Amino acid sequence: MYEFIFLLIQGTSESETVLLQALQHMRKQTSEQLYTMKHDKQFTDVDWIILNEYLPEKLVQEMDAQRRTSVHRRLSITPEHDVQCVPADSRSEIVARAVELSEVPTIIENDAVSHASISSQHCTLHHDFVLRMFGFRATDSHKGQNMRNELITRFLTALSVDYEKQWYIGKIRRSTLYILMESVEKAKHCCSLKLHWELLVQHCRFSPFLWYLIRFNKINWINKQLTRLLFDHIFLTIELILAFHSARTRMENIRLLFPELVSIDPQIWNEVYQETSFYHQMATYILLDLKESYPVCWRVEMTKRCAQMLLKYESTAIKELYQTGMLGETERSHILELIEKKLFNLEFSHVKMPKTEQTTIENTFDLLFFVRSIPDGEKLAWEAVMKSKHEWFQPGKVLIEKGKTVSSAYLIVRGVVQCEIDTHYIMYRSSNIIGIDALFSENLTAYGTYSVSGGLLEAYRIDRTLLNQLLVDDNIAPLIYCEIASHILNNKYQQDLKLNRLQVTLLLQNRAKFYRKQNDLLIHLEEYDRLFLVAGSISYYSKGQNLVYDSILFKMFQTPTDIFLDRSTVAYTWKNEDEIYLFKNDNINSRLSIQNFGSISNNLIYPRYSAQLAELSEY
Repeated sequence: MYEFIFLLIQGTSESETVLLQALQHMRKQTSEQLYTMKHDKQFTDVDWIILNEYLPEKLVQEMDAQRRTSVHRRLSITPEHDVQCVPADSRSEIVARAVELSEVPTIIENDAVSHASISSQHCTLHHDFVLRMFGFRATDSHKGQNMRNELITRFLTALSVDYEKQWYIGKIRRSTLYILMESVEKAKHCCSLKLHWELLVQHCRFSPFLWYLIRFNKINWINKQLTRLLFDHIFLTIELILAFHSARTRMENIRLLFPELVSIDPQIWNEVYQETSFYHQMATYILLDLKESYPVCWRVEMTKRCAQMLLKYESTAIKELYQTGMLGETERSHILELIEKKLFNLEFSHVKMPKTEQTTIENTFDLLFFVRSIPDGEKLAWEAVMKSKHEWFQPGKVLIEKGKTVSSAYLIVRGVVQCEIDTHYIMYRSSNIIGIDALFSENLTAYGTYSVSGGLLEAYRIDRTLLNQLLVDDNIAPLIYCEIASHILNNKYQQDLKLNRLQVTLLLQNRAKFYRKQNDLLIHLEEYDRLFLVAGSISYYSKGQNLVYDSILFKMFQTPTDIFLDRSTVAYTWKNEDEIYLFKNDNINSRLSIQNFGSISNNLIYPRYSAQLAELSEY
C-alpha cells in the first residue's frame, strides 16, 4: 500500500523528466549565485565547505530519502552547462587577499574620518581613532525641535523597514528582528536615535546568569558551558550591530531620493544626519573589533548568514519554477518544506563547524601585544602573573573619570573603550593601555572619562606594582614605554607636534631612537631635532651653563646640542624630517571602513528572472 502511494507521488516518467529539468535549472542558477557570492567581499569569511549542506544537491538527496526516489542519482550524472564554479578551497585565497588589504596603521584622527569613508570597500584594522561628537543648537525653537523629532521618527521608520527586509532575505533571524523592532518602537516613542542605539547596546550585556558563571570559570564543566553561552552571546551581538550597520545607507538614500524633505530645514537635517553617522561609525568600529577578537564566532555567524540568504534565494527560485509549470505541486511543497526545516534549524541552532576547526575562543594571554617578545621559558610565569588581573566589563561601565588620579590602567584585549573629551570621542581597542600615562606619572591625571563602548570588554587591570614589573623586564619594557610615550605625547604635547595620534604612534615605533639603561652616553642632536624624556634626567651645556632637566619633558632644540644620558634616562629622539615624512605620507591617513554588508543588489538576492518583477515581492 505504502509503495503504491509513493509511486503516485513519484508520478510518470515524463513528470520526473520535467522535475529533473527544473532541478537542473535551479542548480545552475544557484551555482551562478554561489559563484557571485564567492567573489563578493562581504562573503570572504564564509566557510564554503559547510555551505554545501544548503545547496540544491543536498535538498534533492533528502527528498529522495523521504520519497524513496532516485532523482539525485539522475541529477548527478547530468552535466552542468556554462557554470563557472569556484573550488571550495578558493575561500582561503579570498581570505588571504582580505588579510593583505587589512595591514594598515592602527590610529585615525577625526580629520581622517568622514561618513563617506564608512562605505569604502577596503577592509582595515585600527586600534584607536577619534570621532567627533554631534552638537545641536542650544537655541532650538519649539518648532525646530518638533521638526527634528519628525525627521528622526521618519528615519526610525525607515530603519524598521530595512530590518524587515534584512530578515526577509535571510540576513538576520526572526528573534533578532523582534529585538530590533522593539528597540525602534521605543525610540520612536521618545523621538531618539540615541535611545535606539542604547537599547541595542543593552542586549550586548551579559545576562545575570552568564555573568555569574564567569566568576566560577575555573571549574571545567562550568567553563565548557560558559564557552557555549559566550558563543551564543557573541553571535547575537554580531547580528544586532551588523543589522544596525547594514542600514547605514538609509539616510543618504532618503537625501538623494527625496530632496524636498531635506530642503524643509537643511540645518536640522544635517544635525540628524551627523548623529546617525556618529552611531554608524561606532557600529563600524565595534564590528571591526568583533571580527578580529572573535574570528571563530565571526566565521560561524557569516557562514550561517550566507546559508540563510542562500536558502531564501532557493525558496524564491522554487516558487518561480512552480509558476512556470516546471515544478509540480507535490515537489514544490516537498522542497519548500525541506528549506523551511533548514531555516528553522538555523534560527534556533548553529552551523556545525568541521571537527578540524577551532571551536574555542583564543586564550586571552596569547593576544597580548608583548607576548611575542617574551622568551618561551618565561611565558608561563608571566601568564600566571597576568591571570589574576584579568577582568570582564559590561557596556557603559566607567573605568576612569576625567581629572581623577589613576590607580589602575587597563590593557585592552577584546572590546572597545571610548574616551569622552569635550567635543569628541577617542575610541581604543586591542593593545591599548588606557590611563597608562596618569598611572606612570603621579603628576598627571586622567585625560578624559574612559568607559566601555557598545559591547563587552575583556582587559587586564594594571596597577603600579604590575607596571613596575613590566618596566623592569628588558623584553617587555620597550613596548610598554612606547605605549606610555604615545599617550603622554598625544594627551599633553599634541599641540607642539605636526602629527595626529596615529602618526605619533608610528613615529615612536618606526622612526624615533629609543634610549634606556645607557651608562654615561653622550648623543648629538642637530638643529630642530626633538627629544622626549620619559623617565630619569638629562644634562647638556648651553650658553655657558650646564643645564639639567628631569622627566617628563618634550623639547625641540634650536641649535646643535650634545646631550648627556645616564642609566636612569628613558628617552626618545627624532628629527624634524621624520615628522614631515609622516605628515605628508598619504598612506598613513587610511580610511576607516568595513566590508559593505548593507549594499546588496537584487541580482544577488533573487534569481535572475525575478529581479525585475515587482509583483513577486510578496514571496
